[in-house]
Amino acid sequence: MDSFSIGYANIALVKYWGKKSKNPVLPYNPNLSLRLDKLHSKTKIIKSSSNNDEFYINDEQQDANEVKKIFTFIEKFIPKKREKISIISYNSVPTAAGLSSSSSGTMALVLACNKYFNLNLSTEEMVKIAKEGSGSSCRSFYKMASWLEDGSVEEIKCDLDLAMLVLVVDENRKKISSREAMDRCVNTSTNFKQWVDTAHNDFKLMKIALEENNFSKIGEITERNALAMHSTTLTATPPFSFLTEESYAAMDIVKKLRNDGIECYFTMDAGPNVKVLYLKENHDKLYKEIKKLWTNKIIECMV
Repeated sequence: MDSFSIGYANIALVKYWGKKSKNPVLPYNPNLSLRLDKLHSKTKIIKSSSNNDEFYINDEQQDANEVKKIFTFIEKFIPKKREKISIISYNSVPTAAGLSSSSSGTMALVLACNKYFNLNLSTEEMVKIAKEGSGSSCRSFYKMASWLEDGSVEEIKCDLDLAMLVLVVDENRKKISSREAMDRCVNTSTNFKQWVDTAHNDFKLMKIALEENNFSKIGEITERNALAMHSTTLTATPPFSFLTEESYAAMDIVKKLRNDGIECYFTMDAGPNVKVLYLKENHDKLYKEIKKLWTNKIIECMV
């Protein structure tokens, strides 16, 4: 009953950035991601030893606001009459650092609730629930998936053996949350509409590139889409950026490796850390060369 449930991070190749609706949660544009099996969260639920509901992340008890937020979410689908519980979670993903910790954490939480309360939910039902807690988490239930404007989630197939690693710029909690940043861009960014149009087109082109197993096109679209998403932060009011000088240095390393004949591409979510997309067959060569150029932490998260 008290064994851990595992949830996985996913990194979008075509980004989700902006809610068209918050109830239900619907994205402004179709988006598509890879699940990273080495970046995960694990969660279990046990009966509370106190008279209160509790929430722990990496053995640190969360404050009243975090407890309220997490229980407001799960009480939408768990039994109304229940005992007090403790939610115990561990992240291998740095929390709120732009490494999809909300995706892995939400997936693990939904799975843990399903197990503890004997809900017998199907994968499709859990996907629908998860996106109300973290929109992008609905994609984590599949190795590769798209989340469409109507709220549906589709599993994507690709014959390429894709992989990712992370060039860690900063593992600390972001100064502005993804949710707050996204809302600010939706409401104030002068090029948000342009971003939505770009993302729609990138999604169509990405589907074609995946069907054709065209890694060069997949990589080009991935880089272009990430930069387009981040451009919306600079035209928001007030403007801000997740990216730092080190982020741009990491991107330059990826470009150099590509120019030197090791095909790889960068992408960044709502944080400073740079993810590197490559073919698994090139892992040893890529990792050997990238370690010479990047002296900070590298996280291998093979897909």
